[in-house]
Amino acid sequence: MNFFIKFFIFLFISFVINLEAKEAENTTRADTHAPIDIKCDHYHKKNEIMLSYRFMNMKMDGYLKGSSNANYSEARTKPNGTNYMVVPLEMTMNMHMLGGMYAISDDVTLMLMGSYIDNEMKMKKHSNGAKKTMKSSGWGDIKFNVMKRILEDGPKKLHANLGISLPTGSISKEDTMFSGSKATLGYNMQLGSGTYDILHGLTLFNTYDNYSYGIQISGVKRIGENSKDYSLGDIYQSNLWYSKPLNNNQTSISFGSEFKFQEKIDGSHKDISSIMSFAQDKESSGYKRIDLSVGINHVFRDFNSLRLAIEFKKPIYNKVNAVQMESDYKTIIGLQYSY
Repeated sequence: MNFFIKFFIFLFISFVINLEAKEAENTTRADTHAPIDIKCDHYHKKNEIMLSYRFMNMKMDGYLKGSSNANYSEARTKPNGTNYMVVPLEMTMNMHMLGGMYAISDDVTLMLMGSYIDNEMKMKKHSNGAKKTMKSSGWGDIKFNVMKRILEDGPKKLHANLGISLPTGSISKEDTMFSGSKATLGYNMQLGSGTYDILHGLTLFNTYDNYSYGIQISGVKRIGENSKDYSLGDIYQSNLWYSKPLNNNQTSISFGSEFKFQEKIDGSHKDISSIMSFAQDKESSGYKRIDLSVGINHVFRDFNSLRLAIEFKKPIYNKVNAVQMESDYKTIIGLQYSY
């Protein structure tokens, strides 16, 4: 499957680069799109199409208890005072996201996005110090959004999005445990929510001669429980960013902040019969986090305004329920092409 993804990316880039270049408008600015990690940030003119590819790498390392750093002993202790047998050491997630947008009118743009996920979590068995890497991979949930223009007054734009996330990602991923038998992996190692989720957001974007800024408020509402008798927590999120165009407006640098609140898991995974670590414990779910980010957008005008974007995000505040792994950083690289 990894070969398939790499091959698709190669074909996508080759297709774009070999298109007959058409002269871009002088008004094309790199900062007319938000930082690459923000979705549903813009809409298109009637019949315009945009294809996108994003790669995200996220690393989690160390422990948090509430908003304070926690040690190994605290990471091994259950909320009831007894001990877990296994302790997570670190986790890495790599995600490939493929998207498409199509404007059915100047007021309405449709967006579809799918993802392929690779997860790894290093674990330690406390009794003998043995270490093992658990893995899960596969397709995630498919997300469909409708964006509706509310206001466009010169450089000031306001639009809303409403959509649904389809439960195409697995919530039944297993791996071989220290005992040698297969068992269900923890919640963060599953690939989807298992529920039909309502996506919603409101985005304000304003462009000036020498800078631009945007504000987005968004969320995810879970509908009912999934087939494994639980639902992930609802998400409430806000993003603020400022961008400065450079290099004759072909390049821009951005600075942003993100506040994200996710509620605790409701219910519990019916296939997790023995909670070996906090990664399998629903009590270790839900958080409030503030990230700061820096990013770069660049427009290749010789290639039909193909866009390349990079963003780096780092938490500055994180408050979790019970004990959880600490988010270290997130890096996102993306390509966007419109025609």
